[in-house]
Amino acid sequence: MPKSDSENQQTLEILGTILLASQVGGNQEKFEDTLAHVRRLPTPAVENLLDRSTNQRVLRRSLEILEPYFVAARQGASQVLRSRLQTERDRSQNLLAMLDKILRSLHRKGYVVLAMKTLDHWPDTGSDVDLLASGDDHEICAALEKDFGAVRQTQSWGDRLAHKFNFTVPGLGELVEIHIGCLGQTGEQERLAEGVLSRRVKARFGDYTLPIPTQEDRIIIATLQRMYRHYYIRLTDIVNIFGAVRRNAINFEKLKDLASESSVWPGVATLLTIVCEHGVRFGGGSVSLPPLVTAATKFVSDRTYVDRKFVRVPLMPEAANLYMLQLAENGRSRNIRAVARLAILPILATAAFVSFRFTGNDKGIW
Repeated sequence: MPKSDSENQQTLEILGTILLASQVGGNQEKFEDTLAHVRRLPTPAVENLLDRSTNQRVLRRSLEILEPYFVAARQGASQVLRSRLQTERDRSQNLLAMLDKILRSLHRKGYVVLAMKTLDHWPDTGSDVDLLASGDDHEICAALEKDFGAVRQTQSWGDRLAHKFNFTVPGLGELVEIHIGCLGQTGEQERLAEGVLSRRVKARFGDYTLPIPTQEDRIIIATLQRMYRHYYIRLTDIVNIFGAVRRNAINFEKLKDLASESSVWPGVATLLTIVCEHGVRFGGGSVSLPPLVTAATKFVSDRTYVDRKFVRVPLMPEAANLYMLQLAENGRSRNIRAVARLAILPILATAAFVSFRFTGNDKGIW
């Protein structure tokens, strides 16, 4: 297993402590020590820390915690924090306004649609706008193009399999990514997508009330992205899921049932265990996962490592074992569509690897 990058591991430790140890029930002494360290940093180093927090999708939350502590003591750094915080607030407001318009427009046309992933990080909003909808691919894409002047981007091989479309939209700095009728890297999760849409709930974000997945569905979608596709975990995943566990906001029995129906319960349990172990390490306080989670966990956080950006899940054997379990479980449940699509994944991954080695880019494939 590769060794962790010590510099980035320290950065994750600092940001994780700022976000989790500062919360009620967190390790206040650890937070105060980390805060004192950050306040001693020169302004360029503070800006570098904020750049790292952007990659981790925790910039605004970090700014809102740090900014008050710099007001009196560090005027130069305080101005940097205040400026970036206002920029993030303006960006989020614009994103929410456009997201609300798109969701309302598609709903009026009779499509079932919700926002997913994008708002899991609130008040951070990430770098794109993710939607899930049911309906005809061509009709939904045409509706976005006609009503919003959206311009469809070139699809990768993986995008075509997953019925995923990306658009640039005038007036919006982020790409709009819409998944139509299925989820998963190869579009294998058709029944899950239908269930996520049927279980959708509404929640308040700033001035808008928007449809989103339930807490349990958000964790399953995060698992598909982290444990079965990208094989890395952002700090925001740790903060989001650890916070949900601390708030007792997860119905674990329901989560197990839904994840088992989608053949990804081992991945869900493993992600829960990893993020909770990191959350405790960052000073977030103690948590206890139920036995049904620990019994299904396939590996823990000491099998992950930190590279120059993220907490990484090793491809061999950890990620490969989760993939094989998913494939086998779909076979046992006679989900032929899912088995056929999942069987394509190693070919797709190999093609992406070869393309990256030769061109430095895998976007046309993955």
